[in-house]
Amino acid sequence: MKPALIIFDWAGTLIDHGCCAPLVAFTEAFAACGLPIDDATARKRMGASKRDHVREILGEPAIATRVRGELGIEPDEALGDRLYAAFQERLLEVLPRYAAPIPGAVEALQELRAAGWALGSTTGYTRAMMQRLLPSAAKAGLELDALICSDEVPQGRPAPWACFRLAERFGIYPLSRAVKVGDTPADMAEGQNAGLRCVGLSASGNELGLSAEQLARLSPIALRELLARAEERLRGAGAEVVLPSVAELPEWIRGAAG
Repeated sequence: MKPALIIFDWAGTLIDHGCCAPLVAFTEAFAACGLPIDDATARKRMGASKRDHVREILGEPAIATRVRGELGIEPDEALGDRLYAAFQERLLEVLPRYAAPIPGAVEALQELRAAGWALGSTTGYTRAMMQRLLPSAAKAGLELDALICSDEVPQGRPAPWACFRLAERFGIYPLSRAVKVGDTPADMAEGQNAGLRCVGLSASGNELGLSAEQLARLSPIALRELLARAEERLRGAGAEVVLPSVAELPEWIRGAAG
């Protein structure tokens, strides 16, 4: 596999072990609007653009029933706008607390760049959200060559448009030469729809939803079970391979090249 383009996600992939910042913002936003949701509901659609994520939560039959019964209103765009505004406010507040790189991410990017790969990124975050993250990420050594945010394309994941923008930017085609790396089924669907090879990340991201400290406290048996379930979901969404974290990506790339 000759070096071309690798497209990374951010939360749960390069930073924010366990993909915690959007979880906190979603649960706090829904609670503030009188509709508390559990972590599983908030995580179910993770990886999509955040506006679409709100719509998808409201579109779940059980949530829609609660909206009508508990709030006495319809789960419509007006409510979606309220929830999204509350989410944005909270996310911008908490993002800097969850900007630490995934262990091994900085070294992985350095190795891949030295090997000749262009390093791009797509994200479910908007440009305003990423502007809160990028200074901390750069200070920690996480720097990519290009970034496309969810509000810079007509449709976010699972649509492939952000990947196409990056391919155009670097002049890379066919996209089977490129690799998509992410921690959610939405990431894998985006990569599949763009024609990329897809690498899922199980231990560091949303599918386990655990900080590095929480992960370290798991028993080996519990960890194996959780990783197996995460791998099944990511492979079902199109992952060619599932790695524990981005730290293992350079080794897989070297093997794929062979």
